[in-house]
Amino acid sequence: MRVARNVYTEFYKLIHSRGWWLILCLVLLIQPVFGLLEVKQLVAIGLDATPQTQPELLEAIPPLDYFGFDATQFGLLPIVIWGGISGAGAYQNHNLRVTLLYSSRRLVLFSAKIITLIASTVVVSFISTFITIIVTHMGMAGLGLNPITLSPIAWMFIGYTVIQWTLLTAIAFAIGLLCRHMIVPLVFLIPQIYNLGNYLAQRWSWGNYLPVAASNMITATPVKTIAHEPLKGAMILILWLSIMLIMAGYTFVRNDVGGNY
Repeated sequence: MRVARNVYTEFYKLIHSRGWWLILCLVLLIQPVFGLLEVKQLVAIGLDATPQTQPELLEAIPPLDYFGFDATQFGLLPIVIWGGISGAGAYQNHNLRVTLLYSSRRLVLFSAKIITLIASTVVVSFISTFITIIVTHMGMAGLGLNPITLSPIAWMFIGYTVIQWTLLTAIAFAIGLLCRHMIVPLVFLIPQIYNLGNYLAQRWSWGNYLPVAASNMITATPVKTIAHEPLKGAMILILWLSIMLIMAGYTFVRNDVGGNY
């Protein structure tokens, strides 16, 4: 009962946060536009085009089932930033001190914060990805999949994208909460999103165990150079998340709330 009450409170604070609505605008409105622009270019080139027939292509055009998923990487950046800011924000402006006046059980409060973050990220990532894929196939003027039923492969990759977004956002949140500063998760994760993770993974075997490189194993398409190993990628991310949550939970329960007075 205490957890449910705290979850309600955390959701209430979430929907009254300006940052949350900014993230929603980016991933629900702007991301589908990227998917539409991308598919318009592919249709103009020709869906049967190859790097041999069209030198501007770096790789073959993927099957219809995979259209639109490149655009979902746009939303990954803001949702991860939001996760890091949310984690560190607990200690900003004495938010945690005020919250503890309402609920003094820190472990319950910590659990409520994690539940709220994961639940909200799952919902937003699913809606954002689904809308992006719908808009992408609607923009193909009858050449794409049915925009509502899609295909089993497309639905599978929607699920993979939700897993990727949720685990990376939760890791960013845990690091922000642990370090009490939003810069740490952003410095750690954002360069990886901008291909640093893939760069390291291609040159050193240990690079595959960085969070973003591992997440790319989940969402990689057949035409990518990254191996598509969703189980391995998910297990690596879960391990990262478990370690970060244990450390963040311990410091959250044991340490002072912080703040300058």
